Amino acid sequence: MANSSLETKSSKDSQKRVHTYDYVINEPDKCKDGAPFLILLITVECWRKQARQAIRQTWGKEDFLPGVKVLRLFIVGKDQGWTEDGQRSLVEESQTFHDIIQQDYLDTYYNLSTKVINGFNWISTYCPNASYVMKTDSDMFVNTEHLVYRVLKPDEPPRVNYFTGYMMINGTPIRNLDSKWYVPPEEYPEDSYPLFCSGTGYAFSGDLATKIVKVSPAIRWIHLEDAFVGLCLDKLGVLPEAPPKDTDFNPWKVVYSDCEYSKIVTSHEFSPGEMIYYWNQLQQNKQKCV
Repeated sequence: MANSSLETKSSKDSQKRVHTYDYVINEPDKCKDGAPFLILLITVECWRKQARQAIRQTWGKEDFLPGVKVLRLFIVGKDQGWTEDGQRSLVEESQTFHDIIQQDYLDTYYNLSTKVINGFNWISTYCPNASYVMKTDSDMFVNTEHLVYRVLKPDEPPRVNYFTGYMMINGTPIRNLDSKWYVPPEEYPEDSYPLFCSGTGYAFSGDLATKIVKVSPAIRWIHLEDAFVGLCLDKLGVLPEAPPKDTDFNPWKVVYSDCEYSKIVTSHEFSPGEMIYYWNQLQQNKQKCV
């Protein structure tokens, strides 16, 4: 049953709103030893165990950066075809790694806004003092080192109302029925979106998790998570900022080279095997590019 904390009365047009959902797997004590500098909030489906394991071995290592407290969380829902054996395996995995948060919503592309806002709500509830959060997906290559030292900068005071990523400027709703990103006019009648950042990977100050959660029930629901978060930011009066370099965040797959990957934050569409291979390449060769 949905938690009432984010529910609102139905509007006249019976618009859908984002709700919070009960936890199936939770890690409420994840921040008991102190707030992290960075939470890696990774959306993933239940069945993508190999992707989770690849991330644990590479850019999601919690002890990768000495002196910088990083926390890794995989956000999952319920898969329609998920079996009892699959769920048992997921529970065992969570008991081993303590990095899985599962809630009782159907894990579909159409529910991605629900998934992400529920992830933000976890942060708001259990780790509200985190300095920064990066939301990304399980097929992304993330250079955590570049993100921390070149974008977020742990030697400087944590920012507030800070949000950055690949800037989607002058975005308009896609009305082509054949498109994955089709948005019907009844879901979003306006002709353009406020400025937002691509959902493939964006970083923000930890204070915004709570603020976005609180404002989300008042926002017209749209299933495109990155645009929905952008609508929340617009309501809050928070304008996303360009990253230090335009090439830091990439919603596409960047052609690999040691020096190119040493100075970016994200690249898209990696299989687990590729992620491990190129991560190891980067760690072996990045010093050549200083």
